[in-house]
Order: sequence, then structure tokens, then C-alpha cells
Amino acid sequence: MREWILEASITYVKVVSGPPKQESLLVGLANGVVVRIFIDNAFPIPITNQVSQIKLVDISADKTKIVLIDEHKSMFVFDTKSMAQLFHETKVESAAWNLEMDDMLAYTGQDTLYIKTREAEPSQQKLPGQVVGFKGSKIFCLSDNTMNTIDVPQSATFHSFLAKKDY
Repeated sequence: MREWILEASITYVKVVSGPPKQESLLVGLANGVVVRIFIDNAFPIPITNQVSQIKLVDISADKTKIVLIDEHKSMFVFDTKSMAQLFHETKVESAAWNLEMDDMLAYTGQDTLYIKTREAEPSQQKLPGQVVGFKGSKIFCLSDNTMNTIDVPQSATFHSFLAKKDY
């Protein structure tokens, strides 16, 4: 059993899998700080510091990118090694990285689902609710009290990469 003392109250927690006894937590705090807590380590590792309270944090499948949403519904995507900002969007309510494709991010805002792959423009479709998970071509979306599984076509993204000869 461990106890961690943090500098502000916790506003979001995400469990990150790992080898046995090396699992971790992504923790967003009310003061805008995001830390990663490894279960076998007594000290939280700071990841980033925003100005506003953190509402959501997620990390990509191979742990190279992190997405966070603040209290003003601004979404930021960072490279975890350099902490360079890769992408920014406003009016975002939820986001989730694809568990199978590291460069694919789903996010929702204003009853619209967006899927962004690498630097390509995001594809979009009408979808009420909030994305809570993304695996392969399936999006898990919470709308009111119902969890919906939606199959999203990847053909538009696929064709845009083919047109650029990006195989």
C-alpha cells in the first residue's frame, strides 16, 4: 500500500497498464499539473503544467503522445519525450487514443466525433455523447446513460495517406 501527496486536488485519474507491479496512473490536478505515478515508485513524475484545471488525460498505445483537456474544453496533444505541442483544438469534451494504432486519436465536441491520424486533417461525423474508448475501428461512446459501440470507417484516412504515397 502506498500514499502519494500531491500539490492540488485530483480532477482526473487514468490507469495505464504495464508489466506486473509497474502499472501507473495518469493524474490531472486542479492546478493544471499532470503527473504520472508508478505504483512501485514513491514519487510522482511531473509531465506537464497547464494554466487551467485538468479534466481529462490519456496516453497513446506506445506511450509517445499524451492528450489532455482542460476546464475550458481546450485539448492539447504533446510528444512525451520532448513535450513539444503537436496539436491543439478548442471546444473538445472528450478524447481517447486508439489502443492499436498509436497515431490515431478520437475526440468529441459539439455533438461531433473527430478522428485524427498523424498530421492529416481529422475526419468527422455527427455523434452525440463522449468518446471513452477507441480500439481498432470501434469507438466506445457514452451518451446519457448508454454506452454505444460505433464502427467507424477508416477509408477516408487510408485514401489520404495513399494519395501522399505514405505507406
